[in-house]
Formats: sequence, structure tokens, C-alpha cells
Amino acid sequence: MWRSVGCLLLFLAATSAAIAEPSRFTCDTPRGKRVELGPSGKGGDAHWIDDDLDTVRPAVVIDGDTFTVTWGTSVAAEGKGGAKLTTYVFAAARRTAASIFATRTDDTTAEIFRFYFGDRSLYKLTSRLGGPSADTKAAPFVATYLATCRQE
Repeated sequence: MWRSVGCLLLFLAATSAAIAEPSRFTCDTPRGKRVELGPSGKGGDAHWIDDDLDTVRPAVVIDGDTFTVTWGTSVAAEGKGGAKLTTYVFAAARRTAASIFATRTDDTTAEIFRFYFGDRSLYKLTSRLGGPSADTKAAPFVATYLATCRQE
């Protein structure tokens, strides 16, 4: 009897430890576009431009409501320096059955990161002013990116 109870407790402890393991994902090269103003500098002259993201390899870790996203240049480009990675840790991300997401803001930038569990995709939406500038033609910068991920 005690042996059965001991085995059951060991099984429950092992199961809860396995559930507590964070989910880790590595992502393919993201696709994305950004908005740029044309030569006139007017809002009606804006158009979408493909971003060069060949060296970007995002990574995602999800541990309960903690959402960690690593984004940046992780592969050295020809003739350029080494890796420039940035890791964002969101300790209280908003989690639903379908996704987990979080926002990051500073004086010049707002970013939304959202990971969808079903298709294992990471979305990043960035909105930024060009920085402090005396140029009255300086327009907001907006970019959207999508990366397909796979579990490690």
C-alpha cells in the first residue's frame, strides 16, 4: 500500500515538474515591411518597403505568464560586425488560450510582441518617431514583422 502511494506521489511530482518546464521556440527569418515617406515628405506619399531581415533569428521562451523575446541580428553579415541581440522579458504578459502578448514602450518607440500557439508564429509591430528632430517633415515610422517558429 505505501509503495503504491509513494509511486503515485513520485508520478505526480514528475508530472508537475514536466508541466513547469518553459516552452522554447526558435524562429525562422522574419518577413516584414515598414512605412516610409516618399520624396515629398507628405503623409499621402507614404509606401511600404520590404525590410532586410536576413540576419535576424528571433527566439521565444514562454514560462507561465512570463514571455521572453530575443530579437536582433544573430548571424554575422558579410563584412559586418558580430551579433546584436536584444532580449525583452515581460514578467506579466497577457496570456489567452490562443496567444501571449506584451508591449514595450520608451520615449521614442512602442512595440507589441505577440506569439500565437496554434501556428507558432511571432508578430512584432513597431511604431517609432524618428527621434528628436527639428525637421518638421519627420514622420512616424511603422513596421510589422512575422516569423514562423518551431519548438526546441
